[in-house]
Amino acid sequence: MPTRVKATLIENIAFKVNVKDFPEFIMDEPKSFHGNDMGPSAGEFLLVSIAGCQGVSFMFALQKFGIEVEEMVVNVESKMTHIFREKYEREILNIVKINVVIDVKLKDPEDEEDLLECFEVYRKYCVVTTSVEHGIPYSVELNHLK
Repeated sequence: MPTRVKATLIENIAFKVNVKDFPEFIMDEPKSFHGNDMGPSAGEFLLVSIAGCQGVSFMFALQKFGIEVEEMVVNVESKMTHIFREKYEREILNIVKINVVIDVKLKDPEDEEDLLECFEVYRKYCVVTTSVEHGIPYSVELNHLK
């Protein structure tokens, strides 16, 4: 089942992004990366994807365990650094570490033991995170429009 998005250049290096019938949004880079900071960057959207998938997967598992949550916040942070990549024969800026912290407040504090068990089980169900962890093969094709 393919998932598709479309990113259309609007100016400089900013893109208007369309996903299904959802409202379009803008993706850009900060000024320090030659963008205009008109929207979140690609790296930030990667973290958004991880945060969303972690939250959805964990909530789904909690519901299966019958655990009710009063509050949940998923925080994701990345570390970026330049790494020499032989393929490009130079250093390239890379995301080298991603940390996820899930803050949960239970409706019933008695569910803490089940919460810990559920936490051990849920991770394999987050398709975004498992895909990132194992590396995603991808291809890029160029169509020269005339």
